[in-house]
Amino acid sequence: MNTFNFLTRFSAFSLMATCQWVLADVREEGAYLGARAGYSYNQESCLETNMDCDKDDVGYGIFGGYDFNPRWGLEFSLNDIGDSKARYPDGALDGDLRSADLSLKYTHPLWKQWDIYGKLGAAYWDAEVSGNNISIKDDGFRPLLGAGIQVPLSAHLIGRFEYQYIDQIGNDTMGHANPHFLGLALVWHFSPLNPPAKPSEPPPPVVAVAPEPEPIVEPQPEPEPLRIVIDEEMGGPLFEFDKAEIRNTAAIDQVVDMLLEKTYLQVSVIGHTDARGSAEYNQRLSETRANVVAKYLRAKGVTLDRIKVFGMGEDQPVADNDTDEGRARNRRVEFIITGTQTQP
Repeated sequence: MNTFNFLTRFSAFSLMATCQWVLADVREEGAYLGARAGYSYNQESCLETNMDCDKDDVGYGIFGGYDFNPRWGLEFSLNDIGDSKARYPDGALDGDLRSADLSLKYTHPLWKQWDIYGKLGAAYWDAEVSGNNISIKDDGFRPLLGAGIQVPLSAHLIGRFEYQYIDQIGNDTMGHANPHFLGLALVWHFSPLNPPAKPSEPPPPVVAVAPEPEPIVEPQPEPEPLRIVIDEEMGGPLFEFDKAEIRNTAAIDQVVDMLLEKTYLQVSVIGHTDARGSAEYNQRLSETRANVVAKYLRAKGVTLDRIKVFGMGEDQPVADNDTDEGRARNRRVEFIITGTQTQP
């Protein structure tokens, strides 16, 4: 089998697809399904008395999971780990190994749209050794570790490069093995990414000129937008440091009441952070916070077409970032409310 050739072609395909997308956003909770394939190595699967041993194979599997938030999730998979073959003085033996595992997954931003993740869980293994007029079967549970990197290829599709290890499966009769897996995976996430809306440039002013002798009709000025800031002084701070969970919804509910009463109003939700952490991380965190607040508005009945979402990171502080009080004020959300028509 040409395992290296298989991985090389699959890697090239995934990297070319990745170059077509640049997404700076977070994904809300949701379910996903995926498939993986790659290089499988069953360490210590052959006894010392072997005359020839083949521990390498192509492993593959399917998996599914659920992300409870952008960081934590639960994942289940079914895998064919691959075969081991060995030849001994008294005959040849074949080993076949499968597993089903359940693991807790933690994801952390790495660079731009790239994430790094780790998995810790338990694997149920099912193995059979046959040949030379014998057949030995056994199964059991063993701990599992995994890690990898992932990048979005589209709004729903994710590419992964991952490693997985199961510790010491088997028994004294059939022998033991430590399966290692290194491969690529494609994941379809049922919750799409929600890229923040980009502010559109204002249209040029229109001056209406009436023909002579009609006077020039000046356009009516647009009403000034209403800016509402929710920070330390208005029911805040709205967020803890490095968190995107809303602490107090009382001030947001006042905005909700206004939007539900006047359905012609539009709202822009703008997230801000303090200056602790890198600028890239704070930009992503501000977008996450704005999306969380927008999701709360939608849950209260404000329709999606009336909401725009922006993240400004740490770039627009309103207080000193060298004090706890100033940083608390900077961890804020602003609402810019505009009307497209007058109230009837």
